[in-house]
Amino acid sequence: MAAETLNGIVIGCTDYRDNDRMLTLFTTERGRVDCKARNCRKPTAPLLACAQPFVFGEYTVFFSKERGTVDSCEVKESFFALREDADRFFAASLAVRCCLSAIEPDTPNEPLFSLLYHTLSFLAYSEQDPKDLLCGFLIHFLDRIGYRPMLTHCAVCRRDVRADAVLFYSAEAGGVVCVACPHGGEPANRTALEAMRRMLLLSDRELSKIRMPAHVQKAVLSMLTASVREVLGAQDRAVKMLEQFLS
Repeated sequence: MAAETLNGIVIGCTDYRDNDRMLTLFTTERGRVDCKARNCRKPTAPLLACAQPFVFGEYTVFFSKERGTVDSCEVKESFFALREDADRFFAASLAVRCCLSAIEPDTPNEPLFSLLYHTLSFLAYSEQDPKDLLCGFLIHFLDRIGYRPMLTHCAVCRRDVRADAVLFYSAEAGGVVCVACPHGGEPANRTALEAMRRMLLLSDRELSKIRMPAHVQKAVLSMLTASVREVLGAQDRAVKMLEQFLS
C-alpha cells in the first residue's frame, strides 16, 4: 500500500460497523477521496477529532485499490463553532453537500476548495448573516464548476442587457434573458442581479463583505437555487436542502 499526505476537509461521513467511519475528503491534491477511519468512534481514539464533519486537516492515507485508510491526521481547523448555531450549521452542511455532489476523484479543484474553506471560516467565526454567506458561496460555486450564470448579457441572444428595464432569469438558459427572447423564466429583481454581479467580483477573503436586505437576499437565493437545481438535478440532496432553506 502507498501512503499519501493530503490536505482535506471532511465533506461526508457515515458510521460503519461498530467503531469505524467512512469519510469523504475534499482534498487539494486529489479532489474527492473516500477513505475509512478505523476505530475512530471510540472515546479515546486517536482519529476521533479528525473524523468529524467540516474538519480541515493534514491526513496521512494509505491506498489499496480504490479506497484509502486514514493512518493519522494533524487537525488544522475543526470549525467547532458551527455546531453551536443551527442556521450556521445548516448553511455549512449545504456548502459541503454542494461540493460532495460536484467533485470527482483524482480531479483537484483548488479554487473550489478555497471557496469552501473561506465559507466555513466566515460561517464559524464571523457575525455575518449565514444567508448572505450562502449566496456568496453559491454563485462562486456555480462559477468554479463551470456554470457561471450570465448576468450582464442575455443568455439567448447575447445582447448587453444592463440598461434593460425588464429582465427574466432562466436557469435553463443559463442566466438573464431579455424580453425579446423566449425564456420560460421568472421576472428578475434588478437589485438582486446587481448584487450577484458584485459578488462575483469578490475574492474568497472578501465574502464577509456581503450584506443584503432580506428581500434582495431572498431573490438572490431563489435564482441561485434554480441554477443549482438545473446543474445538479432536482433530486440532488443539496438542491432539496436549498429548497428547505428557502421555505
